[in-house]
Amino acid sequence: MKKIILILSFLLLVSCGYQPIFSSKTSNFLIEEIIYNKNDKISLKIRNNLTYLSKAENYIRVIRLKLSSEKKIDISSKDSKGDPLVYKMTISTNVEIYSNNELTMQKNITKNFSYKNTENKFDLKQYEKTIENNLIETIKEDIILILYN
Repeated sequence: MKKIILILSFLLLVSCGYQPIFSSKTSNFLIEEIIYNKNDKISLKIRNNLTYLSKAENYIRVIRLKLSSEKKIDISSKDSKGDPLVYKMTISTNVEIYSNNELTMQKNITKNFSYKNTENKFDLKQYEKTIENNLIETIKEDIILILYN
């Protein structure tokens, strides 16, 4: 019975034209320009992750993005001595979408992650870089979902 349900599910997905958004390299829009502050490293990384969308061939819309990002690391809790135990990294990105030189949408995307402090500060900095890259990736995916809708 389980095999029959699995086969029917597979056939329905294959025949309905389902195509995952993030694995597709084609889009119905072209990102003409991504504007950001040159000192904003977070927005630069987001822009670099979105460059494949500026090479669309069969596009219907031409859009411009304006990005403004901010990273903040706060201490969530401290031990009895006052040393930090848990940090919270928050990345906030304001996305403005322009089409035909008119602002069509403005969205603020905020992602955060809490992590424990470690004794080895080098390992802590490497872990923070990994967390930052993961948060940037999720923000990029949210931007793509906004653009496809």
